[in-house]
Amino acid sequence: MSPPLSIHRVVVVSLFLPYTVSFDIGKDKEYKYSRPVDINPTVPKPNLIEGLAAKRADGPTSPIQQAEDPINKLFPSKVPTTPSQTLTGWTQPRSRAQKSGVDKRLSSSIPSFAQKRRVSIDSSNIFAEAPWTIEPCTQGNIGLQNAINSVAHNLTKRVWVGTLGMPTETLTDKTRTDIRAKLMAEYDSIPVIVPDHDFEGHYNQFCKQVLWPTFHYVLPDNPKKQIQEDEDTSWKHYVALNQHFADTISENYQPGDIMRKELLEGVLGADLIGFQTYSFARHFLQTCSRILSSILETTPKGIQLENNFVSVGIFPIDPEVLEWIEVLREKYKDKKLVVARDKLDYVKGVRQKMLAFETFLTMHPEWQGKVAYCVVLIQVALSTTEQNELQSQVSDVVARINSKFSNLAYQPVVYLHKDITFSQYLALLSTADVCLITSLRDGMNLTSHEYVVCQENKHRPLILSEFAGTYGSFGAAIRINPWDYQYLYLRYLKLNKIEKECAEAIHEALIINDEEATTKWKELYAYASLNSAQHWTENFVSELEKVHSDMQRRFSIHIPHLNPRSFLGDFRNSQKRLFLLDYDGTLAAYEKAPNTNNSTKRLVELLTRLTRDSRNVVYVMSGRTSDSLEEQLGEVPDLGMSAENGSYLKLIGGKWENLFTDLDMSWKEQVNEVINPTSLKVRSSRTDNISIIMQIFEYYTERTPGSLIEKKNLSIVWHYRTADNSNYGAWQAAECQNHIQDALGSTYPIHAIAGNKNIEVMPRNISKSVAVRQILTTIEPDFILCMGDDRTDEDMFDFVNKLDNVKTVITCTVGSKSSEAKWFVSGVLR
Repeated sequence: MSPPLSIHRVVVVSLFLPYTVSFDIGKDKEYKYSRPVDINPTVPKPNLIEGLAAKRADGPTSPIQQAEDPINKLFPSKVPTTPSQTLTGWTQPRSRAQKSGVDKRLSSSIPSFAQKRRVSIDSSNIFAEAPWTIEPCTQGNIGLQNAINSVAHNLTKRVWVGTLGMPTETLTDKTRTDIRAKLMAEYDSIPVIVPDHDFEGHYNQFCKQVLWPTFHYVLPDNPKKQIQEDEDTSWKHYVALNQHFADTISENYQPGDIMRKELLEGVLGADLIGFQTYSFARHFLQTCSRILSSILETTPKGIQLENNFVSVGIFPIDPEVLEWIEVLREKYKDKKLVVARDKLDYVKGVRQKMLAFETFLTMHPEWQGKVAYCVVLIQVALSTTEQNELQSQVSDVVARINSKFSNLAYQPVVYLHKDITFSQYLALLSTADVCLITSLRDGMNLTSHEYVVCQENKHRPLILSEFAGTYGSFGAAIRINPWDYQYLYLRYLKLNKIEKECAEAIHEALIINDEEATTKWKELYAYASLNSAQHWTENFVSELEKVHSDMQRRFSIHIPHLNPRSFLGDFRNSQKRLFLLDYDGTLAAYEKAPNTNNSTKRLVELLTRLTRDSRNVVYVMSGRTSDSLEEQLGEVPDLGMSAENGSYLKLIGGKWENLFTDLDMSWKEQVNEVINPTSLKVRSSRTDNISIIMQIFEYYTERTPGSLIEKKNLSIVWHYRTADNSNYGAWQAAECQNHIQDALGSTYPIHAIAGNKNIEVMPRNISKSVAVRQILTTIEPDFILCMGDDRTDEDMFDFVNKLDNVKTVITCTVGSKSSEAKWFVSGVLR
């Protein structure tokens, strides 16, 4: 038997516990607490709740939907009915929000005699009297539960902390106490009992209605005042629920409790770790990288430890999956399968998918119910807590499609408004001929990754919405705009021209030849298994940790003001001093125009005095051009200069040299003869072929009075220092910077740097630190003073601070701000 992964108690915190509570409401109590209590005994007293439940269970009344759904035989549900909707037998109380929502939906269909005084099924009396049991919870992070359960046999002890996933205010104090005691004693679970309104506000309102839409670029369509009121209210509930969790964890903490590290170290004792899907493997590698980064290195193929390598593989097919694959193949052996699985949220585009499929069948009648040449769309629609009308909208379209195109042996849409088991899901993806993802806005959408992995044998195509998070990575997918489902069909009828959008994409995916499909799949698989989310995550986490460390260092200690007396002794005792001094904003105040300085006489005198001392080596590190520096400071003897932020260097007694002769400068000359307003949103007044960068800068110059453009040898700068309205100029600068990054940042090796009232576009490799490194090949100083004022100086500060072989290093920025510099001065040197 393998040793335990940890000798300590492992604490797992999740919003939902793996368990919930179900109450046994018998027939007699159900009748007692659900029938209407009518004052007039002559009025009939039907059991309205049972009637409504039966009506709801019947669903739409079209002939097609009244027939037995064939998929129910194929996919018998293993997920129990939601307890709160069960009216006899096992049930759960409802929150006030749930009750009010149901009341509003049902009030119009309940006869007036039934709306009289009625004893509530949600009365605390019925739950106080009813027996209850602990049941598995079908909500929450099932993946986390599976991961913990897979190593549960090898844990000394594990404890779950989370909510019951059900309303609790209706329960008596005794019932809540008994439930808590049983969970802690027999199920190693500590329930977080929260008020119903806090859970509703946290999960269904703030998380679902505020956080999720905000992080997925979904614009609200409600009045601003109402939005603000809802956000303010739900935020309070969000904070309150998190406080309940913190209090519960604090109250139950025991010395030695752990949560993550020892678990991972124990699992890494294996030679091979297998996962059923790519997303599970990616999450495991990401977790190891973040938590155990000091002892291991993650790679796309596994984890490199100090004395061992642990392989991580994806093995999506298990015996149960193979059984379901055979069932599906037999059931649909003469049909092509288009499959999809989405939450029934508006942003998932399920309705648009159905409309596109309807258009596809209309455009291509050859796919309609032929004996050996027809298409079936299997849509698994997961329930959601969002309050919307999407369910009825989708059901209406499904009913219309099935009524229009069905025959005795063919039903074009199989619509499951419930989840299926994971084995069934993998079998569905493995058997599919097409996977159709039509998100209107989405995150990563890992269904696309899972489909690609499951298609290891069939190699069938993926249709992917351009609004899905994986759209930019999966270039070999058939990419669509999910909104284009009806307009395309009208164009097809009028112009007899077929384009690859939505409906037509389904046809293209179905007729693609095997060779092309395999080529596309290999490209998708290579990206999914080696480079996509995992590669991005590793880089992101690495950079995040670096940035976090840097920010902690910068803000944990206030940068002190530079006091010359503190290093005067080191200065006098030094034998060779190196001065690295920025020009504009440091040695001299910024001028209105970028290439002029009306007060250079005093500066020339100061630098001349400084260079006369043989122990001093002085370099001016400027963003100006070499011509401008020569014009302003050329008369200073023995002065070294660096121009264009480190691009050019003039060593003392030498000539100007270009430090970046092999740069890709095509971005500077790239022209766009016909400007596309939808991509660049620029329409310059110029008619000749100017570069795209210049077009963008001219666009903002025309709209920002007083701004101007400066061309340098290796960069282009847009200045708004002279703008009539500096605040408006700053706003335009931010827009301009984003515009350049969107238009060219992913195509060319450049970046747009926000300087002091300017935006400068330059090659990414350029920095003043390169020039400093070159200077240090000619001198071995024991004292360095490095000064600058803006972001172009930060790389220089960082480089100089890391010089271990220099006795005294002083880095100083102008103005108190976050900086790599260790000191600051208030203003320009006087």
